[in-house]
Amino acid sequence: MKDRVVAGLISGLIAGVAMNVIDWIGYILKLYDERLLDWAAVVTYGRLPNNIAEIIFAQAGQIVFSGLLGILFAYIIPKLRSENYLLKGWIYGVVMNQSLYAFAIAFKLPDLTVHTFNATVSHLISASVYGLVLTYTFKRLIKDYITTI
Repeated sequence: MKDRVVAGLISGLIAGVAMNVIDWIGYILKLYDERLLDWAAVVTYGRLPNNIAEIIFAQAGQIVFSGLLGILFAYIIPKLRSENYLLKGWIYGVVMNQSLYAFAIAFKLPDLTVHTFNATVSHLISASVYGLVLTYTFKRLIKDYITTI
């Protein structure tokens, strides 16, 4: 694939789905109540979702946001050397996760300023998976065109 934007978007969307599968497993197992989609809901509605339509829309928004982060990654990664690309992807996922936590706390977003230990650990694991899947998928999509990942 020659288009870095499209490759980043596709990689981000795929990684976003993988990240949310882990999040939903923890939520269904009742390990925590805070879902990743709740972040998108608060940004979109100013509150947590109240019904299935709002949950679906917030989930779609969260995955699209993951795709946009993939585009950002597609432009950052060429600035780095190609060794240890999975490590760099993992770092990217964790840094984005922590940045969003800091943003929510700094701007006092409703329902997102206090986090349980289980949710925090799960979201860190989800962010790690996001970074690894993002990097692996991006490298696979552009491997024949660009060799600088």
